[in-house]
Amino acid sequence: MKRYLYTDPRTRKEVTLQQNSDGTSYIEQRQEFGDLLKINKQMSGDYQPGSMIGNTQRHLQHVAEIPNVVYNHLLEKFGPMRENPNAWKAWLNDSENRAFRTGGGRL
Repeated sequence: MKRYLYTDPRTRKEVTLQQNSDGTSYIEQRQEFGDLLKINKQMSGDYQPGSMIGNTQRHLQHVAEIPNVVYNHLLEKFGPMRENPNAWKAWLNDSENRAFRTGGGRL
């Protein structure tokens, strides 16, 4: 039996409770993020290497946009970023995850 716990139309996230006939149950999260990947690709195309050189007012640069479901999975896998920054950087620098990056270069 599948029961919807909640749906968030803004983030396109859907959480369901699945109860199997053998008595086991699990919670499933789904999120559609095709539009987010299009925005990431656009931002990546707008990236200009060296744009921070000489600009003393620009101290931060947007690096990635990760969907909530993927972010929660990474939190479970690696822990908070401040506790395991090398694993997070390795994941973001991996070519398979390039769709989540919003700029060029390496972290």
